[in-house]
Amino acid sequence: AFMPPCAQTRTSSAPPLHGYLDNLNTDLYAEDDNPDPEAESFEATKMDKSQIKNFGAGSLEGFVDFQEFDGGDGQMGVAGDGQKGLEKMDNVPQLAKSKMMSAKNAWGTSTGYADQLLEKDPKMDTARAQQLENWANQQEVRAKNVQQKAMADSFDQQQTSAEENWRQLASFGVERNEEFDLDEEFGPVTAGDDIEDVIELKSPLNKVAIHEINLRNPYMGFADFRAAFTANTPMDWSVTPNEGSLMQREDTKFTVKFKPQGTGMIEGHLVIETEDFKKTWKVQGST
Repeated sequence: AFMPPCAQTRTSSAPPLHGYLDNLNTDLYAEDDNPDPEAESFEATKMDKSQIKNFGAGSLEGFVDFQEFDGGDGQMGVAGDGQKGLEKMDNVPQLAKSKMMSAKNAWGTSTGYADQLLEKDPKMDTARAQQLENWANQQEVRAKNVQQKAMADSFDQQQTSAEENWRQLASFGVERNEEFDLDEEFGPVTAGDDIEDVIELKSPLNKVAIHEINLRNPYMGFADFRAAFTANTPMDWSVTPNEGSLMQREDTKFTVKFKPQGTGMIEGHLVIETEDFKKTWKVQGST
């Protein structure tokens, strides 16, 4: 700090030392016993431009060194606690590269585990006891992290199950309503008298061509269906789904696929039937 030369000389006793948690408002905002407004004015304390050099003080005249500063709140301790040297731990300077330094409690507060170890074994090294406490704290944090991860994984599994259940509910109407043998109930797959349409597909060898059919139950409610080809239809033709339930108010999509294994015209019949109706499509495929 810079102070202007003053003719008067003041004497004061050394300020008392305070801890860093003490309330300093009384000292900071107390009225001066011998105020000198003129000496403390801005004009009196302002450095003349002729004394400024390289944006700094060109002269140390009037500089006052306050000895009570203790080094701030870094490695030198906490400002105001009166400690001017390096932080001590078991009388070993903190700057030293020793086991004492690495054994310092890095968790902010002590759990008391190190003290318990020292009570049980007074010959145990203090640094070793602190290391064991730090290790115990690390294990506790690790256990909490593992538990949180397990909870998160469990939550993800529940979410996945919920999504699967939602998809299963959304597919209602395709799933069967009753469990019975469709082949036994409907008998062999035979073409009906009326042909709904002719499905013509063309595809290179071992390539798939697709045709889609949307179908509803013309009667009230749901009806279990079978979708299959007649026995004389080559295996080049396939359909999905091949069984399920037709809804009255929503279409069920059937996907007819043609994958030729040989050349020439490949024909057959697709039959979709329930207990109440039968619909037949003629299929023709070529390469």
